[in-house]
Amino acid sequence: MKLQTGQLIGGRFRVLRALGEGGMGAVYEAEQQGLGRLVALKVMHPHVAQAPGFVERFHREARVLARLRHEGSVEVYDYGLDAGFLFLAMERVTGETLEAVLQREGALAPRRAVGIAMRTLEVLEAAHALGIFHRDLKPSNLFLEAHPGGERVKVLDFGLATLGMPAQARLTQEGMTVGTPGFMSPEQLRGFPLDGRSDLYSLGCVLYEMLTGLVPFAAMPTVEMATSHLYRPVTPPREARPDLLVSERLSAVVMKALEKLPTARPADAAAMREELLAVLAEPGAEQVPRRRGEGKKQERVTAPLMAAPRPAPGDVSVGVLASRADLAEPLVVALAACGFQARRVGAEESWTELGVVLVVAEGRDALAQARQWVSRPGVPPLLLCGPAEDWDLVTGALEGGLFDFVPLPPDPMDLTRKVSRARKSKR
Repeated sequence: MKLQTGQLIGGRFRVLRALGEGGMGAVYEAEQQGLGRLVALKVMHPHVAQAPGFVERFHREARVLARLRHEGSVEVYDYGLDAGFLFLAMERVTGETLEAVLQREGALAPRRAVGIAMRTLEVLEAAHALGIFHRDLKPSNLFLEAHPGGERVKVLDFGLATLGMPAQARLTQEGMTVGTPGFMSPEQLRGFPLDGRSDLYSLGCVLYEMLTGLVPFAAMPTVEMATSHLYRPVTPPREARPDLLVSERLSAVVMKALEKLPTARPADAAAMREELLAVLAEPGAEQVPRRRGEGKKQERVTAPLMAAPRPAPGDVSVGVLASRADLAEPLVVALAACGFQARRVGAEESWTELGVVLVVAEGRDALAQARQWVSRPGVPPLLLCGPAEDWDLVTGALEGGLFDFVPLPPDPMDLTRKVSRARKSKR
């Protein structure tokens, strides 16, 4: 059911035309009666409005925007319920989303990309000061407006933002998908308490795409995408697109924002903005001109895999623990192909001479067993191996004292990196 041109909503907003429609609702251009002001009227579909979780999200967005008064956020005029339609009347902005720009132009010049990121950080700084965390930053939620003083950025869709409540809010508890997996921080994917550094991770993903025309991890099933953000390293922008000549310092700022641990990222939005400001002050910060058509979005493919460092033969002795040979042998073969000395081991034998042990998860008690083995005297680092779609294993591996989680079947680069890291941790 759609609103009709000329229809009056809330007794004061007359619909002029449709601007866009999504799964949850639609956005219309409307005129506020009496004031003659053009507004953007965000309206939820009636069948969606009946779901308590979505209604709460809608009300939350209105409350968040009412508190957050910044030129980079959208001003809210009114919201309510009329004839079964939940509506939110907001400032009418003109321009286009960053997503549309990236689709058309591909990678942006570094100075422009940094400018967009810095203006976004100004909005985040104001929001975080109020205890508001966006939780869904992505190119489609950044709106670019042309302005005589320079390009302006509006941060849209605070519907998932936290507002004076714990990260494990009721929306999450009701089973809603909170956020967009391709831009979510590891702690958000795990459902851990969030602070502003989670938004910085998401912005790091956006900045990465602006600089390279690539997303940090190419499109893949949701669970694989989540696993990538939790465990896989991101290829630095300079290596992902060496043809675009992203500076080493700018690449380092992006990679710092994309650190898996929040404590390794910039302390807050102001700190990240200062780091980007320093990048702009570098000599030669302007982008080297490209030939027409370079960096287009159709080049948005998986970043090239970098050759994983192969350990010297015999450098690392790895044990594989599994109850059946058909489970152990594929891992032994994969480890050997990566340059490791590997063999199948038993649960009762001593593992002290091994550098690392990979435990193949079998059944629901696998995690509990692995946690018991971790407490053995002299035990080497343990890596739990199992299907990536088993979310309990993925999220529980690190919490029980295990060194890491290896999705099966293993990716050779990922396997080499994790075993090498585990072995170094023992030394």
